[in-house]
Amino acid sequence: MDLRYVRYAMAIARAGSLRRAAAALHIAQPTLSEQLKALEKEIGVELFSRSSSGVQLTEAGEAFLAQATVAVNAFERAVTAARSAGHMARLGVADGLADVAARLLSQLHTAALRVVPMGTAEQIVSIVDGTLQAGLGYAPGSLPRGVARMLMHRFPVRALLPREHHLAASERLSLADLAAEPLVMPESEAVAGARRFLEGFVRHRLHPRLGPAAATHDLVVNLVADGAGYALCVHEGTTIPETLTFIPIKEDVPPLEVVFLWNRQAEVTEVVSAARHLARSG
Repeated sequence: MDLRYVRYAMAIARAGSLRRAAAALHIAQPTLSEQLKALEKEIGVELFSRSSSGVQLTEAGEAFLAQATVAVNAFERAVTAARSAGHMARLGVADGLADVAARLLSQLHTAALRVVPMGTAEQIVSIVDGTLQAGLGYAPGSLPRGVARMLMHRFPVRALLPREHHLAASERLSLADLAAEPLVMPESEAVAGARRFLEGFVRHRLHPRLGPAAATHDLVVNLVADGAGYALCVHEGTTIPETLTFIPIKEDVPPLEVVFLWNRQAEVTEVVSAARHLARSG
């Protein structure tokens, strides 16, 4: 069924005559009359009773247009939603930063964002080619022209351990304490910047014992909870099981730096403002 015919029937019902409806629709009255007849033939009932004074909905016409109006309105909302989605800004979020993304989204009032899991390096490439408007990632070394960066937060590196681990009773741990324990790390490119904490071991001439690798931060947490070792890549804003705990490190280890990246040409003013507010509030 052609929705145009349904809209024409709705216009006729509002106008009360074919002549006035044709004028409002900017089409010829004979054409409108033919299309109304085609609609009635398809449905199998008369929608209007005709008279010299105009037209009036039949009982069947009232029942049809009551439901048809709902259907047409729903269709128009669907079209609007589809078009909005096509122009919706995309926000890349690196592995392990779901909590930061949630806080950013909570600051938005009108802007709609589609969140896309994406590593930092891929975010930068996508922002340059325009397929991504903004992103949350780990501090990169340098950025191409057109990509802006804002430091969102510096997370101090903490050791994530099971509470029952023999080192968990310490108020602070040295890298020497940890070097003999299996270190669980994610494989995701997203934490390439976070791997800088290994420099702390190297500066102290220590060789960390590498444990099992995990595909994501969530799996890192699971492995630590299962007793596979400890982790340094999980920041304190992450939700962890009650069986785990964070322990500070004695030595000065480079922090995990989370940045907001965006395309300077993209229309993401509200998102940038929200990111700036979140960065200032900590």
